[in-house]
Amino acid sequence: MKKIQATWTAAIAVLASAGSLAAHHSLAQFDTTRAVHVKGTVVSFMRVNPHSVIFLDQTREDGQIQRWAVDGPAPNQLDRMRVEKDILKAGDVIEVCGFVTKEGVPSQRAPQKPASVGLDSATPSMTGQVLNGHLLVMPDGTRRFWSDYGHLEKCLNPGETRDSLIR
Repeated sequence: MKKIQATWTAAIAVLASAGSLAAHHSLAQFDTTRAVHVKGTVVSFMRVNPHSVIFLDQTREDGQIQRWAVDGPAPNQLDRMRVEKDILKAGDVIEVCGFVTKEGVPSQRAPQKPASVGLDSATPSMTGQVLNGHLLVMPDGTRRFWSDYGHLEKCLNPGETRDSLIR
């Protein structure tokens, strides 16, 4: 009887953890019906778990600055992709193609500066509109594969393939 109970307990534990892993890697919170292209200036590139984040400032047509938090690969994935720690520096101008969060769906992926920290107004906010980044156009114009959770093909130029991108 104890053996059966232990087996059921283990099975439930495995199923419960599989659900949370699937939810974490899901694109359900993103609107994948259309790719969004954002060109802006890198504020910060953070190689953090569970996903790296590029904070990017885009100057909109009205002159206002829109902060973007671009979700990217985990640090171990970046290492496998041979992405160097200094690939992006504050001040670099890049373009990102990816997918924004759905209307009304909050993202828990971008780290936020706690209000209790009491940082002065000169410290940049690390919040922003979240974009699940799939493709980067680097400062030198090269196109780099960034992530393919879902629909990378919507970010590619006609005739371009995933294999033609820098990895």
